[in-house]
Amino acid sequence: MRAYLRLLRFALPYKWRIAAALGCMLVLALATAAYVNLLGPALEFLFTGSSVAVGSLAKFAPASLDLAGKLAKVDRAQVLAVLPLVIVAVSAVKGVAFFGQFYLMGMVGQRVIADVRRALFDHLLTLPPSFYARRRSGDILQRFSADVLAVDMAVSGAVTTYLRDGLTVVVMFVNCFVLDWRMSLVAFGAVPITLVPVVRLAKRMKRDTGHAQRTGGELASMVQEAISGMRVVQAYGMERWESARFAGANHRYIRIMRRNFITRGFSSPLMEVMAAAGLAAAIWWVGGRIVSGQLEASKFFSFIAAVMLLYQPVKQLGRQGQVAMQGAAAGDRIFEILDTPSAVPDRGRKVLAPFREAIRYEDVSFAYGARPVLDGLSLEIRRGEVVALVGASGGGKTTIANLLPRFWDPTVGRITIDGVDVRDVTLASLRAQLAIVTQDTVLFNDTVRANIAYGRPDLPLEEVERAARRAQAHEFILALPDGYETRVGENGVLLSGGQRQRIAIARAFLKQAAILVLDEATSALDAESEREVQRALDGLMAGADGLGRTTLVIAHRLSTIRNADRIVVVSGGRVAESGRHDELVAQGGEYARLNAIFEGTGGFTNPVTIE
Repeated sequence: MRAYLRLLRFALPYKWRIAAALGCMLVLALATAAYVNLLGPALEFLFTGSSVAVGSLAKFAPASLDLAGKLAKVDRAQVLAVLPLVIVAVSAVKGVAFFGQFYLMGMVGQRVIADVRRALFDHLLTLPPSFYARRRSGDILQRFSADVLAVDMAVSGAVTTYLRDGLTVVVMFVNCFVLDWRMSLVAFGAVPITLVPVVRLAKRMKRDTGHAQRTGGELASMVQEAISGMRVVQAYGMERWESARFAGANHRYIRIMRRNFITRGFSSPLMEVMAAAGLAAAIWWVGGRIVSGQLEASKFFSFIAAVMLLYQPVKQLGRQGQVAMQGAAAGDRIFEILDTPSAVPDRGRKVLAPFREAIRYEDVSFAYGARPVLDGLSLEIRRGEVVALVGASGGGKTTIANLLPRFWDPTVGRITIDGVDVRDVTLASLRAQLAIVTQDTVLFNDTVRANIAYGRPDLPLEEVERAARRAQAHEFILALPDGYETRVGENGVLLSGGQRQRIAIARAFLKQAAILVLDEATSALDAESEREVQRALDGLMAGADGLGRTTLVIAHRLSTIRNADRIVVVSGGRVAESGRHDELVAQGGEYARLNAIFEGTGGFTNPVTIE
């Protein structure tokens, strides 16, 4: 119920459509009641020919119309001529009302689901990398697909059914008591008894549904991981192990669904038996009254018809209750994501001015949970300066780079640009001044042109080509089957590593950011690709103004490190040494030791872990 109440917030913009749909539902319920009240008198009239039978309809009309007196003067032929027209008219009203509520509520449901899906996606865009590091991507995708679909079915189907059939049940229930309250008490006396098992079954169904959806998320994650890591799976011969792991999770899902189906299968017969018991009691009770003349046959016909028409929406409500439980469990999983606050909230009110002087890390400490990475680190990067970070794996180099665009925030201390704390400015204005190129190049399943001009589809081709030339990518792009309109596949799988990197560098050229972050941008490339990419990076670092772009480099190539304006050695979460290559070698410290070890290999080739 809590999930449905929260969905009301998404339904508020469409309140007038919902009101119109409720109006149609009310007309539909009243038209159904009209059928019931026509049926008994019409059957009695047809069997007996007495106009008194149809005269009983007068109690549903205002007294001023004197409908009973008028009907008493109507002969059988006139009734036979008018009655079919009345039935057709009621049917037409009922059909129009059904279409109105079906269309209006159906479109409201689709709009609400579209808004929920949009809110979920927009919120995911605000969450930092730390959120995704703790979550399985398959489970997140499961919430977008299966969970959103379950909410869609609940909102478009179950909610509509609850409103429409619930209103019909109320109207028909009241109608039964109007016809004969004593007969209604006999027929519906067992209803309260069914509420206890129905409520217990509903709670169990929601619990089992939640377990099933979580297990479904695990299955989706396993499939996603296996597909993305298929080369490793096959290279290590782990197909059978992965199959067994998936089979185990699949078996858990089957066990949960077995309990779910037992619960769902038991609820419908329970309601059917209770409804049949009530109807049987009513027939037993009224039999003697009809024989003794205490109950009109027309009233009994109408009551039986009302109970039968009441039974169908009640049964439908029971079926939709299962859909509603699935939707509620799925809604809880969706709102769990929507309720997750960002670890780097965008609360800044200032717009960061164009970069002029320096970036400063002031006594910065940071930890991943209980694992400390940085401990009181202080560092200054002046405008136009190229600063290279070196050090052992896990020492905090990538963390330093990730703190600058606020993928994470420092645990202690602050980072400033021109003296302004980056937490005091808007994320948009901060990141607008940054361009980032990493070893894990991200390309989208689109054309080369769209990947270079990411987010700017109207950018002229001439500018895209200019950026590609500066990134040493224009020649190989022209050699592709469709040139700049060639689709690169998911994550650029149709391109080589060096080609992907140069497209990413061309994207960075177009951004023309004042600050550049290079995180192991050439570490995963072969020697020839590395030379081409390094030429592109040299051009990117040079900048358009000739003064040099302010650059923070995490690199393993000795040439890049030697040519840096300043080399910063990070050890134990602090700046251990800082200076130019020759100065640090002469000092005989940590950098000199690393240089002596790796000089023969052509670079600092130690692996970099995720920091």
